[in-house]
Amino acid sequence: MLKRLFGRGSRSAAPRDTDADWEEIGRSNPYFGVLTDPRFKTENLNDEARAAFFASGEGDIGRASKVLKRRYSDFAPASALDFGCGVGRLTRALAAATGDAFGVDVSESMLAEARRSAPSGASFGCNLPDRTFDWIVSIIVFQHIPPERGYPLLKALMERLAPGGFITLQFALYRDPRHSSVPGGRIVMDQDFTLVSNVAALRDLAKGEMVMFDYDLTVITAILFAAGITDLELSHTDHGGFHGAFIHGRKAT
Repeated sequence: MLKRLFGRGSRSAAPRDTDADWEEIGRSNPYFGVLTDPRFKTENLNDEARAAFFASGEGDIGRASKVLKRRYSDFAPASALDFGCGVGRLTRALAAATGDAFGVDVSESMLAEARRSAPSGASFGCNLPDRTFDWIVSIIVFQHIPPERGYPLLKALMERLAPGGFITLQFALYRDPRHSSVPGGRIVMDQDFTLVSNVAALRDLAKGEMVMFDYDLTVITAILFAAGITDLELSHTDHGGFHGAFIHGRKAT
């Protein structure tokens, strides 16, 4: 399911095979590919750096939990799906929080590393499970997937959200003018919003490059609303001039 939705077998419609990029990153720099901090490069990775890496996932899940608990007093998910799990940075924290967390990723190399030290309650795979979850989480993932592939994936994820279930999602939406040359579908904010396309530049990049894609918030909310997730909270994110939003919400019961 995941590989089909990611576009294998229909790459002519996609500007780039990002699956191949992430498999290359997973083989060479799996931790740095998730968090681009020099401490997490393969040649620098040690026990201290690895502990800091997973502690960052605990921090992200802790902050998301606080947002949802503040908004929904009965927030107490018993299962979670981590989409784009990489080496399990968030999956491990979700397993500790819920007791049942599944991480899904397109890179077999990333998954192999995630399974190497998986804690109790955490499992991993390359396909979306045929079941529902109480909490679906995806952070710093969709921004690396071409939107024409990402929107169907978002729909598939929302089909796996249990009634009354919660979401924590993050999307890139637009960027500062200084990033206008960064390859990927994008919206650059200058005097006003200008839609820019640079498909040719994507084809010229070597395999294993990390590409940024911006999403249309109107399309995102349309997908969420259609799935019964109409109660939403948005907060601004800024990763060095790449602007986006965290989206927290709940599906109707």
